[in-house]
Amino acid sequence: MGLKHERHIRSDITNKTYLTKGWGYVAALALLPYAMLKSLWAWGSTVGLTTKQAVQNVAGFGDTLKEGPAFLYTLYTIGIDFTAVLAILASLFALALVTSWGEKLPKGLLIILGWSVGVLTVLICFLTTLQFLGVLPKGYTEGLAIWVYVVTYGGLLLWGVTVFIATVSFQHRIKKNSPKK
Repeated sequence: MGLKHERHIRSDITNKTYLTKGWGYVAALALLPYAMLKSLWAWGSTVGLTTKQAVQNVAGFGDTLKEGPAFLYTLYTIGIDFTAVLAILASLFALALVTSWGEKLPKGLLIILGWSVGVLTVLICFLTTLQFLGVLPKGYTEGLAIWVYVVTYGGLLLWGVTVFIATVSFQHRIKKNSPKK
């Protein structure tokens, strides 16, 4: 009776909404608006910038990169923002948790990265909350439209939470598909 009951519970768990591959697809899409916004800025657009100072800061970002690694400056001068590249890589990571090509990657590494993202997301949300409450100092926030914050911080939060859930789902799928001992 115990084994039969355990199998029934396991099948109930695998039918839960939070264990679907859909979370990985949501995560894969979550940072794409951020990547597009940062790319637009790298191409010289001022969308989402509400003051002359913000426009100057974004325009001067390429000059700031001159002091760092040459490849970052080169990327930026051709309209590729490095953080946009990171966002696309993060989207690919999310897809690795739900696609057949991702299952060929080291499972332990995917799980460790996914759990780390979950912890990091909680930490970032906590620190951001402390900033909004005035406990921690805020960074420079002048000159950006409110929707820019939704795209950036909201996208990061959505990505972090959904990647974490996709990781849990991935763990359950590989456990379910692993050979029984």
